Amino acid sequence: MEDDYHLDDSSPDARQSIWSHPHFWMAVLAQFLYVAAQAGIFSFFINYMTSQVPAVPVSWQAPGVSNTGFFSGWIETHPNGVLGFSNKAASNLASLGFLCFLIGRFTGSAILKKFAAHKVLGWYSAAAVALCLLIFAKLGWVSVVCVFLTYFFMSIMFPTIFALGIFGLGQRAKKASSFIVMAIMGGAVLPKVMGAVADRYDLSRGFVVPMFCFAFVAFYGFVWPRLSNAEGAVSVSTSGGH
Repeated sequence: MEDDYHLDDSSPDARQSIWSHPHFWMAVLAQFLYVAAQAGIFSFFINYMTSQVPAVPVSWQAPGVSNTGFFSGWIETHPNGVLGFSNKAASNLASLGFLCFLIGRFTGSAILKKFAAHKVLGWYSAAAVALCLLIFAKLGWVSVVCVFLTYFFMSIMFPTIFALGIFGLGQRAKKASSFIVMAIMGGAVLPKVMGAVADRYDLSRGFVVPMFCFAFVAFYGFVWPRLSNAEGAVSVSTSGGH
């Protein structure tokens, strides 16, 4: 870890403020926006599944399909007369989303051992941007699948941004890490903004908000080498939270 993070506090810039390092303060902003996007998607998942999912086939409501066992109560008739998922179904489907998150974390850990962390962050975030755009476009079941895939691509963002943000800061990494962790306050902001867009249009359009958040995270990942003056791959641990 010391080799990766160049913990050399005898360097000429060792006494500079941590805020003089663009790769650090941009990591704080990237983390703020990532957690904001994550909180927005997590918060409105159930609402999306009960209001934006296309009408389910009538056959899904047949005896033995949706009215017994684990799937009992999953399908209901909405006020507009369309068959769709109930709150119970949406709550259970949320577990599938977190399974995608878990799979993404484990596979991402393996990928981060072979590829530069900033590139992985950039491409995963770019994929999340594309997924949000497809959700925004309201493409039926394709958009529904994209909601689940956002969980997969969000999985490695928090620990990767964290590791890239404290790179090369030496003993100041402890102080820097506290600011990056405090950036989780972004999760208190975006749901309100996303909700406002959803109220004005609908929840599918609301995904434009996390899309812009992921766009900045992707930008940070791709320009990180220039911000940090670092070359080569950076090994990071994905055992942290979020």
